[in-house]
Amino acid sequence: MILNSLTIDPSHFAERTGWSIKPQGACKGAQCVSLPDSVRNKNGSLNAAELANALGMPLIKDDKHTLWALGPESLNGHALTTAQAPHLVLPDVNGRPFDIASLRGQKVLLTTWASWCGCRTDGPIWSEVRERLHPKGLEIVTIAMDTGGVEAVQEWIEMARPRHPALIDQAHCMGELFGVVNVPNGIWINEEGFIVRPPEPSWPGRTPVTELALEDIEKWESVKQLTPEHIEILKQVKQMRFETQLYLEMLEDWVELGAESRYALPEEEVIARSQPRSPSVAEAAARYELGQHLHLAGFHEDAIPHWREAHRLQPNNWTYKRQAWSFEDPAVQNPKDVYDGSMLEDLLEIGAINYYPKIIP
Repeated sequence: MILNSLTIDPSHFAERTGWSIKPQGACKGAQCVSLPDSVRNKNGSLNAAELANALGMPLIKDDKHTLWALGPESLNGHALTTAQAPHLVLPDVNGRPFDIASLRGQKVLLTTWASWCGCRTDGPIWSEVRERLHPKGLEIVTIAMDTGGVEAVQEWIEMARPRHPALIDQAHCMGELFGVVNVPNGIWINEEGFIVRPPEPSWPGRTPVTELALEDIEKWESVKQLTPEHIEILKQVKQMRFETQLYLEMLEDWVELGAESRYALPEEEVIARSQPRSPSVAEAAARYELGQHLHLAGFHEDAIPHWREAHRLQPNNWTYKRQAWSFEDPAVQNPKDVYDGSMLEDLLEIGAINYYPKIIP
């Protein structure tokens, strides 16, 4: 949450974070945290510093631009403190806002992607899955976690020709609100607006990337444009874990059986399976948001220190790293002296098989 001063309007705070200020304290879902009197200013606004301290939220200042970023809470050590889906409104390519809550009464799959990920080509397949499962009560919402905005993602959305909501998340709110750290990731929300599966790798079945055949590389029209680093990255991609059929089977089972599906999780399991969120991880979210705000305001060089710090604080967050790398080197995401690491270096370090975690049914 970006602030121009250290006072916050309570309604804006609730809309942005999901925490409502009530007489008994700050409440999100069934959880309430008592607040000291110092949180409430006499004019009805909230004291950002006191509020941050009470809720375990990082408050990061950019001195040059006199801006603050208030990051997410780290109260229970997880990205989710409740299974109730957070309030989320994102624009489409035409700038029209779409409220996820408007889909109450339907099963909803939120699935993320980005222009800097090979999953950008999955859109047409997701559109096919949506047309097949929508009559059975499922709505799919594709969300581009892409600070590049419309310019970066429009061609891929148009290629998919979606009849479902296709939205853009420039600020990477999906990371802050749900704990998404990589793409593609899917989140299941039931008819009552509760998460029944937290973020995990998501595929619409087999995709161009998951079916990549390196032995046919000589036949590619673009082969002459590929550098040795390109080739090595593609070799690493072939070693990644793609549980495409399992994910699609799980999704279809949930659509058919709803709450009776063995893949629909109880609230406590949803929270427990959500990404770990320590104070450092919460600060990484604030740092990333501050950086993207400065980047979009035309101060790209000033965004870099915040993004570097986000990478240090949460090294397993690939959305932070790949987004920042892609601005410096869209081809192979090797930012050289701007950031530590690169796509190839980091894959070799962790082992490509670990890039996507194993899905736990």
